[in-house]
Amino acid sequence: MPRFICTDLSPQSQAIWQAQQANFTVVTSSRLASRAINSKHQSLQDLAHKHIQRQKQVCASPIKAQTMFRQVLPSVSQTNDLLGTARAWMPSVKTLLQSCSNLQLSLPDRKCDRELSPQTHELLSAAAHYQTSLHEDGLIDTSELYWRAIDSAPVIQQLLIYGYFQPQAPELAWIDALAAPGSVIFLPLDDAPLFAKTQAAVDWLIQSGWEWLQATTPSTSRLHTTADAPTNKSLCETFLDSKDIEPPVESAIAYSYGTFESEIRGTLSQVKALRSAGIAEKDIAIVARDERSYGPKLLDIAWEYDLPLRALYATPLVTTRLGAWVTLLLTVVETQFPFEETAKLLSHPLCSNPDSDFWGVARQAHPEGFSAWREIANNQLTVDISNLERVRQSRRRDTWVEWLMDVFRSFSFRSRCARWPRESVAFNNLRKALVEVSKPEEEQLSWLAFKQQIEDLLESVTVPAQPGRGGVELHSPASMMGGQYAHVFVVGMADSVLPPVVSNDPVLDFFERVSLSNQGIHLPSATDSFQKEALDFYFLLQAATGQLTFSYPKLKDRKEQLPSPYLAQLNIAATTPPELPISSQEELRRSVLSYQLEQQKSVVEGQSSTDIEEVLAAAIRAFEVESHRESAGAANEYDGIIDQPFDYSDWTFSVSQLTNLGQCPFKWFADKVLTLGNPIEADSDLSPSLRGNLYHQVAELLVQAVQENPQLAISDLALLKEKFLEAEKKIDFPALPAWEMRREDHMRKLATVLRKPDFWPEDAEPVALEEKFKGEWEGFKVTGRVDRIDRTPNGLVLIDYKTSAQRPKGLKDSNGKANIDLQLQLYREAAATEMFPDETVTAAQYFSLTKGKELKLSSKAPQHELPDAIASCKTALNKGHYPVQPDVKRDACRYCDFDLVCRKGSRLTRKENSNGTD
Repeated sequence: MPRFICTDLSPQSQAIWQAQQANFTVVTSSRLASRAINSKHQSLQDLAHKHIQRQKQVCASPIKAQTMFRQVLPSVSQTNDLLGTARAWMPSVKTLLQSCSNLQLSLPDRKCDRELSPQTHELLSAAAHYQTSLHEDGLIDTSELYWRAIDSAPVIQQLLIYGYFQPQAPELAWIDALAAPGSVIFLPLDDAPLFAKTQAAVDWLIQSGWEWLQATTPSTSRLHTTADAPTNKSLCETFLDSKDIEPPVESAIAYSYGTFESEIRGTLSQVKALRSAGIAEKDIAIVARDERSYGPKLLDIAWEYDLPLRALYATPLVTTRLGAWVTLLLTVVETQFPFEETAKLLSHPLCSNPDSDFWGVARQAHPEGFSAWREIANNQLTVDISNLERVRQSRRRDTWVEWLMDVFRSFSFRSRCARWPRESVAFNNLRKALVEVSKPEEEQLSWLAFKQQIEDLLESVTVPAQPGRGGVELHSPASMMGGQYAHVFVVGMADSVLPPVVSNDPVLDFFERVSLSNQGIHLPSATDSFQKEALDFYFLLQAATGQLTFSYPKLKDRKEQLPSPYLAQLNIAATTPPELPISSQEELRRSVLSYQLEQQKSVVEGQSSTDIEEVLAAAIRAFEVESHRESAGAANEYDGIIDQPFDYSDWTFSVSQLTNLGQCPFKWFADKVLTLGNPIEADSDLSPSLRGNLYHQVAELLVQAVQENPQLAISDLALLKEKFLEAEKKIDFPALPAWEMRREDHMRKLATVLRKPDFWPEDAEPVALEEKFKGEWEGFKVTGRVDRIDRTPNGLVLIDYKTSAQRPKGLKDSNGKANIDLQLQLYREAAATEMFPDETVTAAQYFSLTKGKELKLSSKAPQHELPDAIASCKTALNKGHYPVQPDVKRDACRYCDFDLVCRKGSRLTRKENSNGTD
């Protein structure tokens, strides 16, 4: 009895027909299994796995496969980047193993075949060595599954096969080896060029002894469309033959949206309208060729619309919350618990998420290293982190895996992941994959080897993007084969997206593939890739039994997009979408906010607080505030004009406070009145303030030492090092990276400055070091500290050390520039008067500990404007006016912590041109 080929049944008719055939083993592709009538349907892959297992062979797990390939790669390639080369070559190696039954016999001779590049010869050799290494361990690669199953002498059985619409060479060979007489395979076929590969498959089967089957064909079946979708027949014929047939307007339509997000919102709005009209979710499908690009945004907006959406495309474990946390864990352990990375680890949504008290302590202590973190965690956290410490010696595989699982248990990851369906699936998939990592249990692994295996696992193990049951389904064109949906929405119908650009493989380009085909190694060509995409789209057209809606965005990722050539092939022109209904509460709020502010006010004022939604009322108020902030209207309380006088009679000002008030009143207001300063945090590097504090302390200690013992030289390196270390202890200097080497550089620079005569003139005698003072100046209570006061024959010299190479910025002058010096004038009139009331002050100066010289004031500095600047500060305090008005060069903004509050920018120009902000 022969075996048969049936070529005129649609996928849907096949399922109905084969369900009545009790004597067949029904075989369907895995993507159609969920739609199959008989739940016992199997796939060719399932049958191949069973036969392989009888031969006591197993498919290598992704981790095992990657590990073994990296082990054989150095023997054939002298690469400097083993990991990168292995990752780049592995997909091509799998393609080679799938292309022919015996790669060893098909390898071309390097001497004879000069058409192939040296890299391709290395790639072929690596694939052959990798295959041999697997077989020696009783393993096979998943890409060679069908070939090895054929070698295992399978038991033939009567099969009914459908769903393999364009079978590849290994699938055809496996079908031929497995199918008993009387078997039937369905291969939809047409004389259009698009079906060239299918025709070649039919020809190959006929040469292998298969025959045509026509008598059993159901009379109601059609090739291009089912009986309940006559309107789409013309679409299918137009696509295949490019006939000039205008498809019915009601059956297919295309929309062009302005942006990527508007396309998604427009599509989901239509889907929600269908659900509201009573259309079942199972009758609606959304199709995207680039699922990974469209999926996240579709899921986000579907959540906003309260629209259940199921996305089953695979995404690597590393893209999940769990994968991100494990990646952070590996980084933290490897880098020995640095502050920033460890803080990210502990604040992750899946982690313990400590409260503000914990972070307050952590920021002040700025722990570096495991011991420091453990000390804080033991006092502040309920989670025990002691098992996070890395053991430096090698461990058994199973011990490493148990360590990681123990970490998961410590943080209760099973229950934490259960809050999200995808994370729950990710946890279960990761746990199963770790079982493979733990084998063989006795093998010893270093930490770096184990870390690499976990990183490979996170890249290779996948999870559905949005698992679950029910809901509207997101598909790719390929996964639509064999399905039926009354309403199909195809998004991303843009050129180079659907169909995608056929590009060269960087490892095996199309020229190399042609050369390999001459050696019996047949790899997909550019034409094959193009035809596969077109065939997938053709079966997508078949799956739509009712309305088919195409769409694309004109602008995506800041790039202009053109319509897909498939639309022209279907004779469909994209039109502007109709105005869509509001589909979510968030869109309703945005719609209300789009009205003029006066209309918004009337809405709010005309209703009681119970009649209007609380969130919307707050949004209207916030929008009103921001609109006024960005307008040319006069500054109000949200820009610092609070109109509440500040009683500064008992307030003590420092030099920096008065400078901030004179440079930008809002800066002082946000810091001292609103107290919005950043939380206290220890320095993680040598910040300008920490460097200045250190240099000041060193200079003070050196001057004291020389005064006590005039025989010492202030620039002596031994003395400088001694005082440098003493200064670090006095200021509680933090542990900084590579500070031992960096300290020497700072000491050399400081020694150069100390040798200069300007630092300590011969006729000067220091009489005060780091001297604090309090007093009154220009009606303000002031306080400060003078770094050094020298007594000279001409009088006192007040010195303020600066670690910068420029003099500090002052108050704003009449031109808005920060040019009026305040500090030296205040020192001369307030500090010296209090500390040395009977002596004359000759000079007050800034001395740079970086340049080793006095930083003189510019002769153009308008010091005569200082009284007016002080009067402006008093006016601001008396009126309660603290507008966002930094100096014209924005020097006040360079070290300001309040930029997120003041929202400086072009809006300040509009404010300056308005009235009432002076």
